[in-house]
Formats: sequence, C-alpha cells, structure tokens
Amino acid sequence: MSPELALVDPDLRADAVAMLPPIYVNTFLEVRARPVERRGSFRPSAALVYLALAIARTCLFDAVLFASVATCVLLANMIA
Repeated sequence: MSPELALVDPDLRADAVAMLPPIYVNTFLEVRARPVERRGSFRPSAALVYLALAIARTCLFDAVLFASVATCVLLANMIA
C-alpha cells in the first residue's frame, strides 16, 4: 500500500493503521530470556593467531634492536 494513498484516503488510512503492530510503552523494561549458545571444542580464533604473530613480531624486533645497539656500542668502544 502506498503511503501517499494512506494519507489521502481515510479508508486506506484506517486499514494501514490497523495493520501496524501494537506498540507497548514499557516494552524496553521487559527482561527476555537469552538463548543459550552451545560451545563446541576449542578452536584458535583469528584473535589468538593475531596475538601470537604480534608477540613473535615484537620479540623479533626487540632482538634486532638489541643487536644493532650492541653493535653500535661495540664499534664506538673500539674506535675510542
């Protein structure tokens, strides 16, 4: 049904209003039971894979940084 026709024709307006679902003022206060989700076997999710890669990348970066600083210090001590 066209909204424009419902505004113009009183019979169509009455039909359109009658087809609307009932509106309850305090519906948001009702507590509904949430469905219980079954948990299957443990599978590593994408977040755990990302966490493992981030930790490995950080450790590798720290090792490279430590080695480069140690090399710079060693070279500075050899020159001085």
